[in-house]
Amino acid sequence: MAGVQLKRHQMRLAVVALCFLLVTSPMFSNLLQTAWQGIVAVSARRHYVQWSALETEYFRLRYSPEDEDIAAWLGSEADAAVKQVAAILPHQSGAKRPWLVVVPDQETFQEVFGWSDGTGALGVYLADTVKILTPRAWDWVGEEERLEQFVQKGPLVHEYTHFVLDLRTRGNYTRWFSEGLSQIVEYQVLGYEWLEAGSSLANTLYSLDELDKSFDELPNQALAYRQGLSMVTYMEHLKGLDGLNRFIDVLGEQTPFYQALKQVYGLDREEFINGWQKWHREDYRWFRVREDGKN
Repeated sequence: MAGVQLKRHQMRLAVVALCFLLVTSPMFSNLLQTAWQGIVAVSARRHYVQWSALETEYFRLRYSPEDEDIAAWLGSEADAAVKQVAAILPHQSGAKRPWLVVVPDQETFQEVFGWSDGTGALGVYLADTVKILTPRAWDWVGEEERLEQFVQKGPLVHEYTHFVLDLRTRGNYTRWFSEGLSQIVEYQVLGYEWLEAGSSLANTLYSLDELDKSFDELPNQALAYRQGLSMVTYMEHLKGLDGLNRFIDVLGEQTPFYQALKQVYGLDREEFINGWQKWHREDYRWFRVREDGKN
C-alpha cells in the first residue's frame, strides 16, 4: 500500500508540475492553445469536409452545389477583403489559410449551431473558419441586386478582421473589443455601420462587467455591438490606428487585456470607461438610429 500511495503522490506532483508549466511557460501555453484551436477548428469544419472545394490566394473555400457558378467570384471578393483589412491591420498569416465556408441558407446555420427558428447570421467566425451566408439567400434584397449588396454590405471584411485579431493575439481579447474592432474596420473599408432603433446609446447602456463577461448573452445585441464599436472608436480617437495596432501587439504578448490598455493608453479600466462615457455623449453619431426607425 505504501508503494501505491507513493506512486499516487508522484502522479499528483507530476500533474501539478504540468499545470505549473502550462500556466507559467509561454512555450507550453502556446502548445496547449494551438492544440485546442485545432480541436475547435475540426469541430467547426466537420459539416463541410465533403463540400466542393476551391483554393484561393488566402482561403480554402468550401461551398454547396447551389453556389458553383459564383464560387470563384466569392473567392476573388474574399481575397480582395484580405488586402483591404491588411491595409488597416497589418499581419502575416504565413501558411495558415483560414477556411471560408459559403452557407447556402439560414437553416444550415441553425442546424450547425443549434439555433432556434428566427435566429440567423450573415457571417460567423470560429477557430480559423469564416462562415458566410451566400448572397443568393439575401432574400430581403431584390434578386438582381444581391451580389452588389453583398459587395457593399457583406460580412467578409468583418469576419476576416476577427481572424486577424485571433491570429495576432492568439485569442487574448474581450468579445466587445473583437466586435468593436471588426465594425470599425468594416466602417473604414465599406462605409457601413449597423444601426437599429435599439442600438442608439441613448438607451440604458450595458456595464463594462456585462460586456466583459456575458457579451453574447446580452438581450439587446444591437446595443452591445454599438457600444463595442463606440469604445474601440474612442481608442482610435486617443491614439489612432497606430495605437490600436500597438495594443493588439501587446495583447499578442499575452499581456492581460486591461493591463495592456494601461500600458498603451495610460488608462486603467475605470479611467477608460469614464473617459469613453464623457467622449461619446458629445457626438451625435452614437445616438442615431436607422432612418426608417425599424428594428
